[in-house]
Amino acid sequence: MKKNIIIALVLFVFSVEGYAQKSKSKTPVESEDKVDQKMPKFPGGDVAFYDYLDKNVLLPEGFDKKEYLKKNKNQFVPISVGFTIDVDGSIINVKVIDGENEALDKKAKEIVENMPKWEPGTQDGSPIKVQYAIPVRFNLM
Repeated sequence: MKKNIIIALVLFVFSVEGYAQKSKSKTPVESEDKVDQKMPKFPGGDVAFYDYLDKNVLLPEGFDKKEYLKKNKNQFVPISVGFTIDVDGSIINVKVIDGENEALDKKAKEIVENMPKWEPGTQDGSPIKVQYAIPVRFNLM
């Protein structure tokens, strides 16, 4: 029994000592493989993007917001829409990621599909496809 306690004590001391060892500081190594990447830009920048959404995020024709609000208490309804900005800046592969209502989902998808071409993203100066997602937020009040 004494032997087991001594072995356990020795193992404990060595494990604590090993844990307390100071690690050598690592100096970051600069990589020569730096990649120059730029994200896509909406024509006119962020302000123009939000203006586009403000002008186009309208409730779909025939949408009964009173009926909707009876079942749902949210004044604002965000619909997450994913899409790809192609190498020429066009919007492709538009999909509703997180929808709330069929009519609102369809309208949100339509708003994104009708956006003007973006300035495409680039990698090392060459245009690339970039996946994007935005919330299209409907105000029901």
